[in-house]
Amino acid sequence: MKSRDTEKKDINGKDKKRKRQPMGLGRKIILVLCLIVFVGSASVLLDYFLNSSREQGDLESLADLKVERDDLVTDKGTVIGKYVDLYLANPDIIGWVTIKGTKIDYPVMQTPDKPEYYLRRNFNKESAVSGTPFMDANSNIFTPTSNFLIYGHNIKSGTMFHDLLKYKDESFYNKHKKFKFDTIYKGGQGTYEIVAAGYSQIYPEDSTEFKYYQHAGITSEEDFNAYVKGVKALSSYDTGVTPEYGDQLVTLSTCAYHVKNGRFFVVGRRTDAKQVVPQ
Repeated sequence: MKSRDTEKKDINGKDKKRKRQPMGLGRKIILVLCLIVFVGSASVLLDYFLNSSREQGDLESLADLKVERDDLVTDKGTVIGKYVDLYLANPDIIGWVTIKGTKIDYPVMQTPDKPEYYLRRNFNKESAVSGTPFMDANSNIFTPTSNFLIYGHNIKSGTMFHDLLKYKDESFYNKHKKFKFDTIYKGGQGTYEIVAAGYSQIYPEDSTEFKYYQHAGITSEEDFNAYVKGVKALSSYDTGVTPEYGDQLVTLSTCAYHVKNGRFFVVGRRTDAKQVVPQ
């Protein structure tokens, strides 16, 4: 049995408040480093969102250049009036894509000799994180081809082709079954109904998985049918739309983050004409 003195000491010992020990040098260094990392990361994110917002504004302002003018005859074809000013500003433009209910309302560029030139450049050829939508070099609008493959970044701030992923939900598709894609040349303006929309990824070359991104220049019926079968198999839902050889297709492609090197695509079929051939 403990004596009263011992009990008193035990009680007093429990009642005594522990003095806060001064922070050690090591802990101070770790805290400072954590603060530096946090501030640095926040600055990078802020800069990213500010840049993407500014770049989005620059692209939106291009719509002001779509003014009705006389058509312009060039060595490639006749540029229709409302795209003349854009063509004169940058002849790399070959089209314009618009999807209602999204922020997608952008010019489409193409540089066959430098296929990814606009991956990180804006319409004015300046460095830009968001880039500008561009068409695959194998999708030549001046040669009959069944599929125009167009790429755009998935910007986390919600710009560029980010809104393509809205098509993962069938409910969104049901309200937005069509989109617009115009080439700037006479005869190339059209409405496209959705054929398929779904997730995929960049697979190893020796993989047997269907690679939609390798079908930018379809010219044969066999390749066309294989492509339609492949994208409909990947589609998140059945749209009930099955193209036939001779139809013009447009495939919109962007990054997705469900897997490493993920992709999301939307395929449309032109409803008001067959294959596009500039005039």
